[in-house]
Amino acid sequence: MPVSKRRKSVTKKRKTKLPATTLPDRWSMKLHGSRLMYLRDDPDFMTMVKIGRVINALSFCLENIVKNRDQKTACESSSYRRAHFLLGGYVHQGITLIDRIKGRYLGVPEFEPLRVLVVEAEHRKIRKYAKKVRNYTAFHLDEYDETTRRTLAHLKPETYTMMSGDDRSTGYHYFEFADFLDMAFLFDEFSNGREWKETTEDIVHGIMHYAIEFLGACHTFNHMLWDKKVKEHAY
Repeated sequence: MPVSKRRKSVTKKRKTKLPATTLPDRWSMKLHGSRLMYLRDDPDFMTMVKIGRVINALSFCLENIVKNRDQKTACESSSYRRAHFLLGGYVHQGITLIDRIKGRYLGVPEFEPLRVLVVEAEHRKIRKYAKKVRNYTAFHLDEYDETTRRTLAHLKPETYTMMSGDDRSTGYHYFEFADFLDMAFLFDEFSNGREWKETTEDIVHGIMHYAIEFLGACHTFNHMLWDKKVKEHAY
């Protein structure tokens, strides 16, 4: 029996959207070399470069999450799950940067959204998630045996997928259990009586939505700095 258009629309997956832009599809701006001497020691220019790193890092992670969200292959699953860990790590690094520079920009309207995300209590839970992800699962491989042994000790004696692959080549090999164990570590840290699904979705979706908001705020602030300090020197 054919599925009605209405039913089809109901079953469609909701797609995560990155912040929209009105700029052309492909563009670039260049800085006159002779003008670099006027900017190399400018604190606002240095801030713009640092915020640019945050934009690049968050965009990289979010693009990989969106592109691989269907997880139709082992390679896609690996990229999708690892991108979530990296996103949490970069979110925390971005928070640390904004916290460090905020004194210079308090009261600047374009900086206010970043200040709220980094300081206000309404985002404290997500900031805690991101800090834990950064310190234990995003950039560290447990060289000091801080998480692996402890998390393994808490696992129930069930059947777990260890590894998978799309073929027998090394490049398409995914050791799933390692990422599962990292998520299990976060579950142990933050579940507080909640079930696995509720806890892990709160961590993953919370960080992702925070990151999208953070990315948009970075763009807004950086565009202001660009117009203020660099636009007249660029072409």
